[in-house]
Amino acid sequence: MTKFNSRRLCSAVLSMLIASSPLLSTAQEISAVEANAASASVSQGVQKSQLQVGGRYFISADALNVRSSNATTGNIVGKLSINDEIEILDVLNEATPLVQIKIIRSASVNADVAPELFVSKDYLSTKSLVTAATKYFVIQNVATEKTRIYERCTETPNCAHKLVMESDMVVGRPEEGTKTDPHAFKTWLGHAKISEWVKFYQDGLKHYPNWYKAGDSLNSIPDPITDSVTKTLGSRKWMTKDSKGNSTIHGAFGWYAAKVTPADEVNGMNYQWMHGTIGWGKDGAAAIELTRGFFANLFANPGSAGCTRLENRAVAYMRSILAPGTDIYRVYARESTRELETITGVFKKKVTPLPRYAHNFERPAVWKYILLTDGAQRSNGLTADAQEIINKAIPVIAGQNLIEQGTYDVDQYPNAAALNFGKSAASGESGDRYKIDSGWEKDAAKTNFRGYYLVDEGRFIDYKHPDKAATKGAVRVSGLADFRDSVPEFLATSGKHNPPKVTYRTENNNGNPNDR
Repeated sequence: MTKFNSRRLCSAVLSMLIASSPLLSTAQEISAVEANAASASVSQGVQKSQLQVGGRYFISADALNVRSSNATTGNIVGKLSINDEIEILDVLNEATPLVQIKIIRSASVNADVAPELFVSKDYLSTKSLVTAATKYFVIQNVATEKTRIYERCTETPNCAHKLVMESDMVVGRPEEGTKTDPHAFKTWLGHAKISEWVKFYQDGLKHYPNWYKAGDSLNSIPDPITDSVTKTLGSRKWMTKDSKGNSTIHGAFGWYAAKVTPADEVNGMNYQWMHGTIGWGKDGAAAIELTRGFFANLFANPGSAGCTRLENRAVAYMRSILAPGTDIYRVYARESTRELETITGVFKKKVTPLPRYAHNFERPAVWKYILLTDGAQRSNGLTADAQEIINKAIPVIAGQNLIEQGTYDVDQYPNAAALNFGKSAASGESGDRYKIDSGWEKDAAKTNFRGYYLVDEGRFIDYKHPDKAATKGAVRVSGLADFRDSVPEFLATSGKHNPPKVTYRTENNNGNPNDR
């Protein structure tokens, strides 16, 4: 089959597509407004006569286009974040909505990104905005391919956060790249925020069809993967052709896609969204398992360009509790726990779970979902939360708007993933997806991992992102400035912890270079 390598879904080329995507809100259209319409964006609607040259102002949008010239096409060099501070150099004339600025302080754009900088006048405020922290935040560990949601602790300045969900994910594949950049499809590290959710999303190039498109028959959705004799045969039902005849996958972005901000390839997260995948809810993690093996090798797979992908029930649950503005931290870290889980016995093992989470051990929370066609392709479209649908008295009609209903077991017990260099990096079990360490015990002191991620607290001990040069470009850090070279105070901690034992390589697993 033909590999579709010329189109990188979650990469820099999407910067040319953002303005034309039919899924974007009007606040993102260049002809109307320069700011992404996310949860905290506030249009000031000021007149140029109210602005002062030399005056300092704060950005009142989650993501405000920064341009390199006084024009509104083809010159975006970054996106300022809410409460970034700028100084006006020239208000220009009334014919343009832009003003010329210099950056005083920014979490997302370097002050010297271009010789001249311009932004819309409509998202400048004389006062910084007070933005309440969201209830939850997300940590995605690219090394272990785990996504975790935490409930933010606000009781004291230095308290442990509470895990509310743990799930497997698939990150951008290092096995693929371009001729000029072998790391082109890897997932970038850093801090971003959810700008919006899109239900049944399709990429701007329309290479990957929507999982479900508004107005289509429910029969247009391929059958569940697990309804076939084998998962491999079931997955073939999701293979199709795009409008140009190229091999592709139906519904590669799954039920929901979370766009992030800053999104661009200069100071953002390279358009690497967080989304679902092929298959139905009843398929569980089958689609995730398939993309780690045979299915992933047929052609450029949905996770090959750096987006992070979860099973559909998991991402639907996330959509139901994570509002736009929620923080996402992508890391590459060794995992550990503050508390100690003990295992005793030889033939009949007994587990003494982490004390703080003992009530969650082998007892997942049960979330009920009802997936409807309502809200398809809409920004922040209807969730699949059954209780919300019942509370809103939304009609549920089999054969018309009801796609699927069921339950999802939400894993709320933290399991620290061990480094196991005897496992394939693509297995999801090695703890080192991008092979930044050799895996030999003799090289343990030369590790490129820095610090630890306490999965039971949602905090870090002495963590720093792996060095790009030392890892030969295997990792790249971008996004908001507060998590590039440091760790926000509410995520930092210290003290004793209990990392799982490292399993190093042996001669027995050294035969195949692809094993690592």
